[in-house]
Amino acid sequence: MDITLSPDQVNLLTGILSFFFTVALLSYLIGDNPLYRLALHIFIGVSVGYATLIVIYQVLQPRLITPLKSGDFTIVTLTSVPLMLFLFLVMKINPRTAALGNSSVAYLIGVGTAVAVGGAITGTLLPQIRSTWVSLMPNTSPAFVNNGVIALGTVTTLLAFQYWLRGRTSGGEVKRVAILRFLSTTGQIFVVITLGVVYGGIILSGIAIFSQRLMTLYDWAVALMQ
Repeated sequence: MDITLSPDQVNLLTGILSFFFTVALLSYLIGDNPLYRLALHIFIGVSVGYATLIVIYQVLQPRLITPLKSGDFTIVTLTSVPLMLFLFLVMKINPRTAALGNSSVAYLIGVGTAVAVGGAITGTLLPQIRSTWVSLMPNTSPAFVNNGVIALGTVTTLLAFQYWLRGRTSGGEVKRVAILRFLSTTGQIFVVITLGVVYGGIILSGIAIFSQRLMTLYDWAVALMQ
């Protein structure tokens, strides 16, 4: 039985599905309802199915099944190590054999922590340090203002999270040093501005995606009526 669809049929089907899911997800604006839950369950099911296929065909098959079938003793031995760790991890389901899975958990935590720390240092901390390590005496005047704002924002933002105290007042309350209060307030202003810009960018991105979705549905409806 041939179920091949023509390009026009594919466009019609995708347009109908796009319209349905758009309306179903936007229906959450009037409250939780069965239509929204149906669309949400479909999205979750498709995502899980897609992730499962990715794991099978791009991880298990090329990195586990194929090496085990290679016949090379070295490759088979190296491939057996993650397989054994996986089997030990599965044993944690049973309380009697849960202790065998501790080695797998320790390995995952150790590798995950090392990757996270290394990524944070090389991908975030060091690039930020290089970006803020700017000259306050550049060749051009506009660059001096920009670099000064960068340096001021960096220093005051870091000081906003410091709580050096001069001592206690006559009423027994702790009190910051006056200059530190001023610098920390300036840093808080930079933090608020940054969060506002990020939040505004998220809103604009959402509006752009929503507008694109509406334009796609409009173009589909116009093409359908022609």
